[in-house]
Amino acid sequence: MGKYSVPEEIRKLRPAGTQVKRQGDRFYVYETSSTKKKVTNEDGTIVWKTFTKSGKCIGSITSQDGFISNQGMLSQDEVTVLDYGDYAFALKSSSTLQHLKAVFNPNDANQIYALALIMFINGFTYMCDVYRLFSESYLSLYFPHVHTGETALQTLYENLGRKREKVDAFNQRLIDHSSHRLAFDGHVIACTSEKNDLSEFGYKASKLNSAQMNWMTAYDVDTKKPVASEMFCGSDPDKTAIQRFFERYYIQDTLFIVDRGFNTKDNKELMSQNGNAYIVPMVQGRNDYNDVYSKIDFDKTDNFIYDKDGYSSLIYYQDFREINGKRYIAYVDTTRQAAERKTYKENMDAGKKGFTPEGLIENEKNFGLFILETSATVKSQYEIFCDYKSRWSLETFFDYVDNTLDFNGLYQQDSCRTQGLSFIMQISGMIYHELKEITDSKNLSLKATLKTLHGLKLSKQKNDWKVQNVVKAKRTLADVLGVNLQPSIVSPA
Repeated sequence: MGKYSVPEEIRKLRPAGTQVKRQGDRFYVYETSSTKKKVTNEDGTIVWKTFTKSGKCIGSITSQDGFISNQGMLSQDEVTVLDYGDYAFALKSSSTLQHLKAVFNPNDANQIYALALIMFINGFTYMCDVYRLFSESYLSLYFPHVHTGETALQTLYENLGRKREKVDAFNQRLIDHSSHRLAFDGHVIACTSEKNDLSEFGYKASKLNSAQMNWMTAYDVDTKKPVASEMFCGSDPDKTAIQRFFERYYIQDTLFIVDRGFNTKDNKELMSQNGNAYIVPMVQGRNDYNDVYSKIDFDKTDNFIYDKDGYSSLIYYQDFREINGKRYIAYVDTTRQAAERKTYKENMDAGKKGFTPEGLIENEKNFGLFILETSATVKSQYEIFCDYKSRWSLETFFDYVDNTLDFNGLYQQDSCRTQGLSFIMQISGMIYHELKEITDSKNLSLKATLKTLHGLKLSKQKNDWKVQNVVKAKRTLADVLGVNLQPSIVSPA
């Protein structure tokens, strides 16, 4: 008997109008439907032939129990306990859904938002797991018409990646309503799929031990939200990828705060158009850097105190406004200077190769030093320094993407679906910063808040849903955050 054949004694036990298929040592029963079609034979005669098509699996057959229907199985029963608290907090406190509905069809907006919220609550989630999480959460009641099956999500990713009009309009709307202080940077996502044409070996190949894709993000440093994102080929440098953003979006009267990877002539020209300006570190070793470096002679009366976000330091500065028609500002951060000097001396005392007393003297000028180039001619030296330091919030966002959202590796084979997925990650990032702003304002940890609220469940009692596990700690936190503990939800008849 062949390994796919079905024994006669098993076939005799199948219900009428069904067929049996073998999978390993088990036998499953499928509905069948028959249709008749006209078929032309080779001799030109036309005959009617019957074609049988398999439908859904309705049960299984064993020699011991005979036909076992799927009906009545525990796995087929209705879910009567739903995750509630963390989802209710997000739905109440996030305005991202309204932003989506301003551009997308409401059905699409709901599907995008529900998926992004699942990612936010549970971390990066593969398509095959989304439906279960959706059906076990308050989202299934809040969005009863949203489809989250694997096929529906594949279609969503595909549409977001191939039909860019609304995605671009959404991002353009975010840019237009931003603080107009934007940081740009690329973030590496490992990708082991050989079929995804965005997946190539890049500058982190040795560290990742795999190919990569580059996720370029534009980030509002004031609102701390991503306003646009896109996947690029793993071998594309950041300085090339940013040019696509200027082709795709119209950006005006905006300050760009970027790292030295964007310090190229073409990029600086792009970032100077339409009333825009930029701040970018100089690249050590280049002629323009050496020219400015040779002229540094700090007058320590030119200083200010920087004291923000728990970091305080005395800063010396020297402003060069007329070198090659550009403005450069050299800064020495004295707190960072002391820390770098201490590290150098510890390495020297430990006998580490390359760290010598002579080197300590030679590097004294470099400790705590960084030189910025900017086209913002009217801003003060203090404002330029604060603007540049604000870029660090983008690194905090990427830390969330890597370590909390856990979006650091993909097996996605289709590049268009990958672009769609990157948009979902952007929306998750928007939700994250909205909720973090709320918890920070109340001196709460977002991570601990979500963990506590996760214990609040909805339990179905007859036709009503009631919130369960309302112990004092959860009730108090829900009251502080305005989470409704008596939602009037009645399941449809």
